[in-house]
Amino acid sequence: MRTLSVMILLVMSFSALGAFAQSAPALGTAAKPQACANCSAVTSSKEVQEVNSKVIPGTNETMVVGRIENLIPIGVLTVLGCEKCSAEAVNWALQQGSSFDDVERALRTVAAMQKLDCFNNQFGPEVNTRMEKPLAAAKEALAEARTRAAK
Repeated sequence: MRTLSVMILLVMSFSALGAFAQSAPALGTAAKPQACANCSAVTSSKEVQEVNSKVIPGTNETMVVGRIENLIPIGVLTVLGCEKCSAEAVNWALQQGSSFDDVERALRTVAAMQKLDCFNNQFGPEVNTRMEKPLAAAKEALAEARTRAAK
């Protein structure tokens, strides 16, 4: 039950951050339609979404590339305590178009939540301890991916 509660808390946190980041334009800027770099023709948001989406393997559904949905599995698998799965979730998020900074921010968010007193009081030290190795494995996977990309 605690694991389920932790997963719900993480999903809500990531969803709230994603909604805020996507709905709030930068200060002093208005939302502008996207234009083609070659001809300056304005494209519709539907066309942009089609370009930025990929089919989820084994389904007919699509997922928008580079969005918060790619980062949620990192938090969930870290809370569940699977080192290998957390590392694979980092690599998957990068393959789906999330940036190194997005993945790093997600890992920092999970680490910060792990240190909260309310988190430890609610879920206990066993969940906190279970999260340490998967979080370290995810950070290591991110560092390895950065090294590979730099070569």
